[in-house]
Amino acid sequence: MTIKSLLLSRLRSAITIERTVSVFKVIVTASEELKCDVRLRIESGWVCGLLRRAEDGGEYASFRGIPYAEQPLGQLRFKELQPARPWPHLLDATEEGPVCPQHDEIYEHLIDPHRGMSEACIYANIHIPLAALSLAQTRDNSSNYSEHGQQGVKKGFPILVFIHGGGFQAGLSDTDLHGPEYLVNKGIILITFNYRINVFGFLSLNNPKIPGNNGLRDQVTLLRWVQRNAEAFGGDPDDVTLGGQSAGAACAHILSLSNAAKGLFKRVILMSGTAIPSFFTSSPIYANLIASAFLAYLGINATSPDDIHDALIKTPLEDILRANTRIQYDFGLVSFTPVVEPPYQGVTRILDDTPTNLMIQGRGNELPFLVGFADQECEFFRRRLEYLKFLSRIKINPLLVLPARIPFSTLPNVALQLAEKVIKRYFHEKPSIKDVLQVCRDSFFEYPSFKLGQLRDEMKAASFYLYQFSYESDYSVVKAGLRLQYKGTAHVEDQTFVLKDNTILSGEKSLPRSDRDDLMQKLMTTFVVNFMRCNDPTCGSESGWHHLHAQNLNYLDINDPVLLQNTVPRHDQKDMIQFFDGIEDIAR
Repeated sequence: MTIKSLLLSRLRSAITIERTVSVFKVIVTASEELKCDVRLRIESGWVCGLLRRAEDGGEYASFRGIPYAEQPLGQLRFKELQPARPWPHLLDATEEGPVCPQHDEIYEHLIDPHRGMSEACIYANIHIPLAALSLAQTRDNSSNYSEHGQQGVKKGFPILVFIHGGGFQAGLSDTDLHGPEYLVNKGIILITFNYRINVFGFLSLNNPKIPGNNGLRDQVTLLRWVQRNAEAFGGDPDDVTLGGQSAGAACAHILSLSNAAKGLFKRVILMSGTAIPSFFTSSPIYANLIASAFLAYLGINATSPDDIHDALIKTPLEDILRANTRIQYDFGLVSFTPVVEPPYQGVTRILDDTPTNLMIQGRGNELPFLVGFADQECEFFRRRLEYLKFLSRIKINPLLVLPARIPFSTLPNVALQLAEKVIKRYFHEKPSIKDVLQVCRDSFFEYPSFKLGQLRDEMKAASFYLYQFSYESDYSVVKAGLRLQYKGTAHVEDQTFVLKDNTILSGEKSLPRSDRDDLMQKLMTTFVVNFMRCNDPTCGSESGWHHLHAQNLNYLDINDPVLLQNTVPRHDQKDMIQFFDGIEDIAR
């Protein structure tokens, strides 16, 4: 009899239940309105969670909407997160919290947030295999375990902390797009979380009041919280993998380069994004440009940092979001972004130099990397680019075709010459949105992925495994969610085979996957789990997937769940890499 069925049978008899399950107790009474399958004690107090179904029909424990810090309200709106206050009661962790303030122009039907939007959005979701909780009980019963590392007690389960994407301006950590069902039945603890985004997470006024990078500081706060609480839910604090997709991948890469996050995770998974400045720039010049436009939209004319801060604290949320939406439209796909920051007293410094310089210095070289991109990444953004009339914008400002950092680090006449080179290579006599999508794919995703692997291999860094996801599924979550049709595989599609999109693939909205799609889901999750356990996505098997070597830039082309091809760049990819190498050489 399962724990859940046992609880239900005893509830029918209106009997008070007190039953130990791993580190926590299950306490349910017939008179309680709060449905609480499982309880867990973390540093701030007891939390109430639910038993839910994994993909294979087994159960896992899910704790959702746990505050990992004090909510950034009022005077805390732009400050570094403060520790969460302990709660004396049993915290309801059965549902996710509200999403952080945003204007979503990216995910459409792929997400379906149902708890509203609020600045009080600093919540984590923990999804735990039941076996991990049994291990936690063993630890709890070993009186001297934490002090003396008692032998014979098994280490905790591996933990994947995953950072959601959204261009630094939108997104959420809900099981809408980050379902744990595929991973928990493979013995992985999955943690997702909200962090401040757009204005709240990345506005920089280049002063201690609003230094920028609050979203990144939130992520460091979460990782420290995981270290303090990992053993409470059966996890191993020394076996944390940091993953992310798109802007979330860029954040994960930045944190691998940051002294503030050193020692908080052991390896990195990047899906369709790196910290190499391509779709965003960490230039303080750009940050100042965005900030000036934002303050102008709000009508804030003050010059003193204290006065500007005070005005922003008093500005209603709806006014800030209105100005943020204007910024998003004016500046395109990405607006507020991570920025290189000087040291400020009392502020955790995240990005102390450009990501490229930090990589050249060898930061993060001890961490193994698993990195991937899709073969038609930017089809995901087609409708957004059409809405922005991006072709017309390029005619007015050709610099838009360049990697975002170049216009802010290169002489204007040189930047314009480089833009003309890109236009000549990619745009036909009658330019189309397809031309924009190709330069977007190459410049923002493929080229940075290859170059990151090349640089790390040349510096003799830890292993780096690269893949191209080109598998065209029988049922595409992304095509269904965005109502698109295209050939190839777009942004987010590889993630949907590792983290379940419960908005599209659950309940009445569910469409059954084919056997072929199911095989791909099992393959992708196996790669991720193997990498977390062995620092190698195949755990040393004779699959032919070798870590990338700078001389041939080898990668795995994932286009079939059975026939996998370890290959080197095609002729067109080699030509693309050589072209952008030339662009970068001139820009430098």
